[in-house]
Amino acid sequence: MSSWTLPLVEICSAGAGRVWIDQCLALPQWSPKAQYRTRYAALQSTLDELDRRLTEGQDCHLCVLTPDAIRSLQSRWPHRIEWLGSLGQADTGWVAAAGDGQAYCVETVEALRQSLISLDVLLVPDLQQSSGGRHLQRVLDELAIPPSDMPAVESFAGGAQAVAALSAHAGQRVMACAQSTEVQTAPHAHYLGAFPAPYALSTEYAVAAIRSHPDNQDSETQTAWSVACDLGRYLCSPSQQAMRSALGFACVS
Repeated sequence: MSSWTLPLVEICSAGAGRVWIDQCLALPQWSPKAQYRTRYAALQSTLDELDRRLTEGQDCHLCVLTPDAIRSLQSRWPHRIEWLGSLGQADTGWVAAAGDGQAYCVETVEALRQSLISLDVLLVPDLQQSSGGRHLQRVLDELAIPPSDMPAVESFAGGAQAVAALSAHAGQRVMACAQSTEVQTAPHAHYLGAFPAPYALSTEYAVAAIRSHPDNQDSETQTAWSVACDLGRYLCSPSQQAMRSALGFACVS
């Protein structure tokens, strides 16, 4: 089948799903089946985008969100959102540049506080739109670090972008906040560990398929729906757990 006759499958995902989705789309069992258009953003931004598309009758065939976010879509669009399964849990944690000889301890609350005070720069995901960013903001509020002791804070759309920015701060004391799935394939970065108790945060991500508007049911739409469902089930299949674990997704306890 030539590329211009392939159905277009639209995918909207929270940033935690980016690497796993991109890896799967590059596999020979999926790349010939459709054209894929992916949109990765912070959790709330992704949910807002899906609400907009559903309201306006625009297509999105597959999404990766938290279970609560998927349930919120199902409550509004009960006949269009189909739960396919869970990818697992991603920890929110701390990242340093690979090869940075500085010591950054994050194992206890006091150690984390001292590490933050010692930084020149702190790279963070969006503190309002991303789940990791909102969590970080709550922790920073509770740590109550005086403004004079806070490092310069640079905000990005998501944790993956914050991790990518580490390479721009060579020679500085710098950490990034990101989810475990946003670090594993970044060779320039080193995952230090999750937030210490009582601030540990593990977020489950799940996959749902989205039916097109009832007025749009031509053969290409049906094919796109079929491919999206098959791909979504593959993304969260138990047979792929080892691959997901290698990317930072832990089994849901």
